[in-house]
Amino acid sequence: MQTTQPIAGRSAVAADRETPQQQSKQQRKHNSRSTATADQLQRVLAALRAGPVTTDELRQVGIYQAPARVKTLRDRGYEIMTIRVDLPDAFGYPHRGLAKYVLLAEP
Repeated sequence: MQTTQPIAGRSAVAADRETPQQQSKQQRKHNSRSTATADQLQRVLAALRAGPVTTDELRQVGIYQAPARVKTLRDRGYEIMTIRVDLPDAFGYPHRGLAKYVLLAEP
């Protein structure tokens, strides 16, 4: 007979009753590759805390809707400034008006 490990403070019996989808959601909570909004917000915050970051740099960490994530953070009280810059992409193609985000203050 196999024994199971409890999931995030649940008893092993309760964990056995969960569907695979429910167990997957619990395990996904801390997945750095998750596309869940909460996980993306954490990655955006980590990047902003390290310094100014462009939308292109955020795409490299799996944030493809950077303006939406920045708006959510602003709605939650984070003060984030947007600067428009002209930069080439990884292939050398110029991009005008690329957003560069700067974290000014946290709630």
